[in-house]
Amino acid sequence: MALLRYLRGQVSNLPRASRMILACMSATLVLILIYSRRSRSVFDPIAQQHVIKEPGGVYRIPKGRPPSVNLVVAATSTEDYSWVENLRVPELVVVPYIADNFSALHHPQKNKGHEATIYHQYFYDYYDNLPDVSILIHSHQQSWHIEQLLEQDMVFSLNHLDLREVQRRQFLNLRVTWGLGCSSGSINTTRVNEESGAIPEQKEMQEAFRANFNIYEVPEILATPCCSQIAVTREKIRSVPRKQYQHHINWLLATDLPDNISGRTWEHMWQHLFLQKAIDCPLEHKAYCRLYHICFGGREQYNEWIELEQGRQNL
Repeated sequence: MALLRYLRGQVSNLPRASRMILACMSATLVLILIYSRRSRSVFDPIAQQHVIKEPGGVYRIPKGRPPSVNLVVAATSTEDYSWVENLRVPELVVVPYIADNFSALHHPQKNKGHEATIYHQYFYDYYDNLPDVSILIHSHQQSWHIEQLLEQDMVFSLNHLDLREVQRRQFLNLRVTWGLGCSSGSINTTRVNEESGAIPEQKEMQEAFRANFNIYEVPEILATPCCSQIAVTREKIRSVPRKQYQHHINWLLATDLPDNISGRTWEHMWQHLFLQKAIDCPLEHKAYCRLYHICFGGREQYNEWIELEQGRQNL
């Protein structure tokens, strides 16, 4: 009690503005602690279940032995990807592709097209020797490409990734949130004459899509979470003829588009290649729970967390 009276006296001596800031910070901290405790105690069991009920049906995760996994790392010779040693993914084989070292065991035909060329080269090279699941990523451990809820850390993300969910969906982006790909950042392929600072590849998407898929009728909207870090099953990779991957490589190597633009066009086309869908934007709160076992219980609770997080960032 004496300690509480002392602290109360110290706070009362602070300027009014400081007391207000301290009160807001304290209230936010209390709400976060209460909510996170409730989330752990109530919603964690949801992630442990192998059957999650949905309106109109039941969601089932495949069972059995852990799937075999190739982790394809798109890197340059100066980039450090030794962090992969900290991964705890069973049955994992690391397959680095070095973009600018043509004496490396794995490399693209030319250092062009960023990670898109490397991914297609891997699909072509390993077509007859694929694991159950292939995960294709950039070389950086920490990046804004990775969710804040996943600590923007690829080790944390992959160690929590549910490979059964990857097998169920067969193709997915490792990123969950809709910004920069689904809500903001989605592509309108009809805007071929409009400059866009935020999406410089947008005006090139119509021709890029036609050239890669040899079709004239291009979907008007292309939407999927960014940023070309993906997981795909053996079956989905082989659902595409091997020669088609070489066709995509040829386009990336021959196009006159700047390197960064040609690579970015593929951020918006993977879902069409593997799912034949123009839009692939799963609900964020469900994707977090099923893919990474970060569960909020529902959309309302997830939105509450977003508001709390935004409030914390604005302090």
